[in-house]
Formats: sequence, structure tokens, C-alpha cells
Amino acid sequence: MGNNKTKRRTAGRGGAMDPEFDSLTAALRQMHDSITNEPVPEDFLDLLDQIDAKFSASKKFS
Repeated sequence: MGNNKTKRRTAGRGGAMDPEFDSLTAALRQMHDSITNEPVPEDFLDLLDQIDAKFSASKKFS
């Protein structure tokens, strides 16, 4: 009786790819790619700027 971990491991080593796992892999890659291609929200960039300003100010006093 095989389990999914065995199928996944052998698929990565030249074994037969489980069709369900292959579709899941493709969907996860597509989701990852779409997220990484999204622009960074302006609020998040503002927050990073505020953090950088605080670190810069604290280094001046160190």
C-alpha cells in the first residue's frame, strides 16, 4: 500500500508522476507566480519607509 509521500518522492526522482499531484503542483506554481508578480501595496511601502527612517535615526545616535 503506497502513500502520497512515496509518490511525491519518486516523481521527483524520475518516477511516474501522479496526475493529481502534477495538477496540484501546476496550480501551486501558478498561484505563486501570480502573487510574486503583484505590485507591493503602497501602505506596505510606506511602512517600510517608516521603519528605515527609525533605523537610520537610531544609528545616528549610536
